[in-house]
Amino acid sequence: MKHPHLSPRKSGKKTYFHFRVRIPLDLISTFGGRKEFQISLKDVRNGETLMVSVLLQTLTEQLFSDIRSGMKKLTLEDIREILKVEVRKSIKHSHRVHLGTNKYDPEKVESSLNFVSSREEKMKQKLKDDLKTYEGMLDEKLEKILLSLDIEYDNNSINYQRLRRHFIDLYLLRFEFIRNLINETGRTDDDFRLEVEEKLKVELFPELKLHLTPVIENYAPEPTQPYQVEQPLTSHQSTPLSVGIENYVDEKGKIRDRSIDEVKHSLSHMIEEWGDIPIGSITREMTTKFKGHIRKIPRNRKKNPQYRDMEFHELVNMDIKDSISTTTLNKHLGYCSSFYEWSVTHGYSTINPFKGMRLKRTVRPRDERDRFSELELKKIFGKENYIHFTDIEKGRYELYWTPLIGVFSGLRLGEITSLYLDNIKEISGHHRGKRLCFNILEEPEREDKHLKTKSSRRIVPVHDTLLELGLMDFIQLLKKKDPKRQRLFQELKYKSGNYNQNVSRFFNNRYLPLIGLKTDKKNFHSFRHTVSDHLKQKGIEPHFVNELLGHSSGDIDMDRYGKGYNPDILYNKCVKKIFYETSQKRGIDFKSLKMDWNKIIG
Repeated sequence: MKHPHLSPRKSGKKTYFHFRVRIPLDLISTFGGRKEFQISLKDVRNGETLMVSVLLQTLTEQLFSDIRSGMKKLTLEDIREILKVEVRKSIKHSHRVHLGTNKYDPEKVESSLNFVSSREEKMKQKLKDDLKTYEGMLDEKLEKILLSLDIEYDNNSINYQRLRRHFIDLYLLRFEFIRNLINETGRTDDDFRLEVEEKLKVELFPELKLHLTPVIENYAPEPTQPYQVEQPLTSHQSTPLSVGIENYVDEKGKIRDRSIDEVKHSLSHMIEEWGDIPIGSITREMTTKFKGHIRKIPRNRKKNPQYRDMEFHELVNMDIKDSISTTTLNKHLGYCSSFYEWSVTHGYSTINPFKGMRLKRTVRPRDERDRFSELELKKIFGKENYIHFTDIEKGRYELYWTPLIGVFSGLRLGEITSLYLDNIKEISGHHRGKRLCFNILEEPEREDKHLKTKSSRRIVPVHDTLLELGLMDFIQLLKKKDPKRQRLFQELKYKSGNYNQNVSRFFNNRYLPLIGLKTDKKNFHSFRHTVSDHLKQKGIEPHFVNELLGHSSGDIDMDRYGKGYNPDILYNKCVKKIFYETSQKRGIDFKSLKMDWNKIIG
C-alpha cells in the first residue's frame, strides 16, 4: 500500500501502518519546533487503513488552515452552546439556594424568599438606571468565556449583542425558578429549560420535545463552581481571581521564585474550588465549605502518582486518610486571607471571607519536627555509613560538609548551600584575635542570596570540630584549584529559588532511609532542632540560642535596638557547648571522618 501519509511498521509477522504528516514550515514554531507527528493505525483493519488515512489528511489540513486563519467567528451555534452551559449553571445555582433554605422553619423560608425578591428588584433597578454598567460587567464575563473557546468577537456585532441580552433575560428568569423551588411548587429543571427557550426564542434543548427528563427528588448538585454573576458588582470587584492573584504577587516586590510558587500554589486552590470567578463574589459561606474541602486534599498531591492527575473535586469526594496537616491547611488559608486583606484595601472585595478561618494547632511548632538523638547522630556520622554513602572521594563535597555544618551550627540548609567563599571569614572578637565565622546575610548584588526573615541575618562562629576536619584547608584548596571560584559548593545547581535540591534528595530520600532513620518528622531540618534542644538541655539562655539560630528573641528592645552578639560571646555561650556524647564522657567520634583534602581535591 503506497500512500505519502502512510508509514509501514512490523509487529512480528504482521504489518500495520502509522499515519504521518509533516507540519508546514510556517507552523513549526506553533508546534514547539516539531516537524511532524504520527498516529498509530495498528487497530485499524487493513481494508480501512487508506480510507482512515484520507480522512485524517483532510482533518489535519483543516487544522492547519484554522490555525492560519486564527480564531473562529461567533456564530448562532456558538451562542446556543454557551447558553446551554449557562442554563445548566443557573439550574445548579437555583438548587443550591433552595437546599440552603431550611424548609422546616417558615420564618427561614420567608426570609429566603424576601432575599431572592430583593436581589431581583436590585437587578431590575440596575438595568433601568444604569444598563451600560451592567452590560460592561457582562462584557468582562463574556470576554473570558469567548477567549477560552478561541472565538473571535466584536462587541458591536448583532450576534454578540444578542448573546449579552440573552444572559440578562436568563438571569431574570432564574429568580422565579428559585422561588418555585423554595415554595416546592413542583416545577422541574425541564420546565425551566422550556421557559428559557420560549423567552429567548432560541432552540436549546430539542430533546425535550421528544421526552421530558424525570423530576429528581432530593436533588444534590455535584461540586462545581458557583454561579458567577449573582448580583451586580463594580468593575473592580468583577476582576477574575487569576488577575487579582497576579496583581497581588506583582506587588510583593522582589521575593524568591520559590516563595512566589508557594503563594500561587495556595491561592490556586480557590480557582480549583470555584473557577476563575470575580474576586468580589466570594462569600463567607463559600470559604467555610472551601476549608472543609481543602482539609481532604492528600499530602504531596502533585508528587504522588496516585493523585497528581486527579481534579480537586475528585479528591475532595475521596476518603483519603493521609490528608494535609493542620500546619499546611493553615498555611493555605493564611495566604488566602492575606490575599483578601489586600483585595479589601484595593477595592476588589468588601470583606475578607477568610478572616479567622485558620484552625487551632494541636501540635506545638517545636514538635512538628523531631531532633536527632545522640545515638542517631552516631549512626548518621558513623564512618562506615557516612564516608561510603556521601561519595566524598568522588568529589561530592556538599554531601559531606552540609550535614556536618548543620549539626554544629544549626544553620538552615538553604543558608549552607548558598554560602559564598567570602561568607566564611575571620571576624574580630573582644580581643585582638579573630575568629572564623559564617556570615549569614542577604546581598543585593547576589540575587541567589536570600534570608528567611530579618532575624536570620547573623554571624555564626565556626565550631572547632569543623576546623579539625579541615574546613579551612578544604576552602584554601578550592581557591587554589580554581581562583575564580565564588561559591563554597559551586557544583550545586540553582533551582526553585535555592541550591537545596540535590542535598535534600540525598539526605532525606536516600541516606536516612538507608540507615533506617527516616520518619515523617525527621529530615535535614532536624539538625536545627537538634542544636536547639541540645543547648536548651544544657541550660543555655534562650536569647543566645535564638541569636545562633536566627530567631527573633521576642524582646522588642533586643530585636530593634540591640546588635548581634560579638562572635566571642556567641562562641563561648553556644558553639563551644555543642558536644555530642552517647554516654557520660563518651563523645561521638567525628574525627574519624577527617579526609585527606589534598588527595581528594588534587
